[in-house]
Parts: sequence; C-alpha cells; structure tokens
Amino acid sequence: MNSNALTEPAKNLLLISLLASDKIISNNGKAFLKELILRRDPRISALLQKFETKEAGDSTFLEKLHELIEDESMALYNELFHDTSLEVGKTLSKNERDQNDLNEDKCLIYGEVDYTSFYKVLRKINPKQGSTFYDLGSGTAKAVFIARLTQDFGRCLGIEILEGLHSQAIKIVDRYNKKYRSYLCTGLDLHASVHQGSFLEYDWSDGDVVFANSTCFDDELMDDMSRKAENLKPGAMFVTFTKGLTSSKFEVLERKRYRMSWGPATVYIHRRL
Repeated sequence: MNSNALTEPAKNLLLISLLASDKIISNNGKAFLKELILRRDPRISALLQKFETKEAGDSTFLEKLHELIEDESMALYNELFHDTSLEVGKTLSKNERDQNDLNEDKCLIYGEVDYTSFYKVLRKINPKQGSTFYDLGSGTAKAVFIARLTQDFGRCLGIEILEGLHSQAIKIVDRYNKKYRSYLCTGLDLHASVHQGSFLEYDWSDGDVVFANSTCFDDELMDDMSRKAENLKPGAMFVTFTKGLTSSKFEVLERKRYRMSWGPATVYIHRRL
C-alpha cells in the first residue's frame, strides 16, 4: 500500500501500530495515542509530521511520544484515583497504625510512587506482553495501576497488609473494572487485583516484574524479602527503593535517583540470575 495515498490520521495510525508491533511502545500506549489521533489532537499530528519530514530525530521523537502517552494515561489515572490522594493514603495508614499500636513499625509508613518516575522505570524494564507484575506493600494500588495503564502486563497484582489501605484499593479496582478498563487495548488481558496480607506469606514466585517501595523497610524485612525473591525465575526483574536486595542471586542493572512523593529516592533495578 502506498502510504502517500492514506489520509493523515490513517498514516498516523499505521505508524503507531508499527511501533507497537516492534515493541517500541506498549499496546496500551498505542491505545492512548490512537485516541489522540482520532480526536485530531494537534500535539500528535505535529509530532508525527516532524518525524515523517525528519525534523525530529528518533530519540527525540520517541521521548516526545512517551510524554504524550504519559499525559493521556495520567489523566485517566487521576480520574481513577480522584478520591484517593496521597493524604488519604497517609491518613488511612496512620489511623490503622494508631488503633493497633503499630506506630513503632516503621516498615508500615506510607509513601507513594511518582507517576512520571515509575513510568520511566517500567519503560526501561520494557516488560513482555502477558507478563505478571506484583507490588509488595501496594497501599491504595497506585503502582499497580501505573503498571496496568502504561504496560502490557497480563496480570497486575498488589499485596497490602493494612486493611484500610486494602479496602480503598478494592474500591479502585472495582471502579477500574466498571468504567476504565475499556479505555485500554481490548486485545489484551487487562487484569488488576489486590490482596490483603503479608507479602512474606503470599506466593509471588510467578512474577516477571516485582516492585517493593522498600524505603522504610528494616534490615530484617529486606533480608526476608530477598530470600523469598530467590524463588523467582531467572530473568525476573525486581525493583526496590533506597535499599537493594541482599541476595547474591540478583544483579543490579541500574541504580538511579528518581523523584517520589517523599522526595528523591534511589531506585534499584535487579535481575534474577
């Protein structure tokens, strides 16, 4: 087919389809860009035109394209969590810790990932379509849904020990299934779920990408989590904040500082050997 015979929207749709086929963007990312193209958003029209006329280099083009995916997916994410701000999460966590005399357990202190930063981390990992994502200590499921909206995971699961945070996360999952799931790529398994309990007692050995916001984890919890992580299959990725895994069965692929809700944090990307 002669691409010159296509209308501009048709050419743009063909281009993003090719990018998704080549795994340069996710299929969910493609769905967000498709929506921009169909509503003739001038941002993507201008960007794709610059790319076609070689006014933008490949790296600049892809970075700008990911910024559009981030903007569109974050808008949906903000709608999904419209009643679940950082302050709501902190209050739910503090109230339960106060009621159960758990304030001495610093491992339970609440913190959230920054959307832009976590999206960049997931982009670097570039998970395979249909793979499984776990968030250990998932709070209100913020990281679960950044993974769900921006990548092509088959399953996205969160494990949270505090009942109040888990109950709020259940509301988010229900809202996602009823209203927002249809916004994504309908050709994918768009599963998202949350489970209450200790992640040390839950089997997440089938995870392909596992995340733990470990900034407040003590040494004992880091050791216990690291030993349990050894059950992951070779090649599985494990992301931690501030503290790296203590197991020799993992290699650190990247250690870099990113912005988070509480300030800068060092992000470790590990791979199971």
